Amino acid sequence: MTDETKQAHDPSAGGRDTATGTDPDAKYEQPGYEDKSLGQAVNQDAELAERIADEEGGDAERAQERFAEESAGSPTLKRQGREDAG
Repeated sequence: MTDETKQAHDPSAGGRDTATGTDPDAKYEQPGYEDKSLGQAVNQDAELAERIADEEGGDAERAQERFAEESAGSPTLKRQGREDAG
C-alpha cells in the first residue's frame, strides 16, 4: 500500500467523505464532512422551530431552550461551549 493510499484510509487524516444528504436527520456532531447538507439542516431546523413553537404554546423562552437542544447544530454548539446551545 502506498503512503497516499494509507493516508486515504486513515481516519485521523480528517473528515470522512460521504454523499451529501445521505442522512437528512443527521446532527453536526463532528468536524469534517457530514451526512447532511447545509440546506437540509436549514430546512430541518426551520420545521423544528415551527413545531416547537406550536408545542410550547407561546412560551418563547422554553421554545428557545428546546431548539438549542434539538437543532441540527446543537452538538457542535455544545462542543464549542456556546451559551446559546441550551
